[in-house]
Amino acid sequence: MKRLFALLLSLIMLFTTTAALGEGIKLGIVTPDADHGFTGESVAHARAEAEEMKAAGIIEDYMMAVGGEASKQIQGLEDILNWGPDAIVLWPLEGDQLRNAAQTVVDEGIPLIIYDRLIENFTGMAGEIMGDNEMIGNMMGEYLLSYFKEDLEAGETVNYLLFIGDSSTVSKQRTQGMLDIIDATEYKDQFVLLQDGFQTDWSNSKSLEYMENWLNTADAATIADLDMIVTHDDEIVDGIMTVIKDNADLEDLRIITSVGGRRETLATFDEVDKPELLTYFFSPSYVREALRLAVAAGKGETYQDQAIEGQLFLIPTIEIDKNTVEDYRNSGEYTDRYSIN
Repeated sequence: MKRLFALLLSLIMLFTTTAALGEGIKLGIVTPDADHGFTGESVAHARAEAEEMKAAGIIEDYMMAVGGEASKQIQGLEDILNWGPDAIVLWPLEGDQLRNAAQTVVDEGIPLIIYDRLIENFTGMAGEIMGDNEMIGNMMGEYLLSYFKEDLEAGETVNYLLFIGDSSTVSKQRTQGMLDIIDATEYKDQFVLLQDGFQTDWSNSKSLEYMENWLNTADAATIADLDMIVTHDDEIVDGIMTVIKDNADLEDLRIITSVGGRRETLATFDEVDKPELLTYFFSPSYVREALRLAVAAGKGETYQDQAIEGQLFLIPTIEIDKNTVEDYRNSGEYTDRYSIN
């Protein structure tokens, strides 16, 4: 009798586990293609999160497609649609080029979560999620106004170079967020952009090349008057620092602004007194939240106690400078970012 009861209990547990797994959803994931840097880390975090969800029975299975150009991402979406997903996460390289493919997902009634780079003027998706790029720009603008306060009040100019990431909404929001704050003050005309922004495509090597070219072509007085460099990413900073780290001609360069919180970039500035680094936490692990949001949408659940109704969810940032860098290194955010390294 005891053996029969034990057998029945085992069968009940097996059926319960199987049912729980069956309640999971099939999750499609489309990301850019990369094996290094921010995007590479993000893809690794996405894969790790999906594997953890599958092991826990939160999802039944997942299919992941990576593509370094729009056509490959479109093909990846088509393959996932043929597979039969219950929800999809799309991290588009270029929003406009992925618009029609994203619309196909919406038309088929599959909850679509768009991550990081938005598709402008697009509707019908279950939701969007990204780091708060506009707020990062706002915070940067506020910081710079405070940092250069004495110079600005004395009527001096703040001369700067701008290294943007690309033509996506990410770069537009970070730049405009900063300018919105500065342009709303009496000091807006004292911030002088010395040259049109350099589009780096988030590349360390392109940033290095642009910086070298500028130093080789600008006149000595302009180089000596450079007060700050504004960038959109720590890897861009790494390229720039390779060129300027020991450049005595940049006597007025006081600060470089960035986004990321990469340990490698922070380590570079441990070794120099000038320029200083101001960066904003923006982690590859953010993509995990996109997967969690997609699963909630696929199951008809809430996300962070909110109904999912096509809105944009913003992930908050942390401001990191020489005064707060050690607190950041000891934070849970830092640990989470490097949890798979």
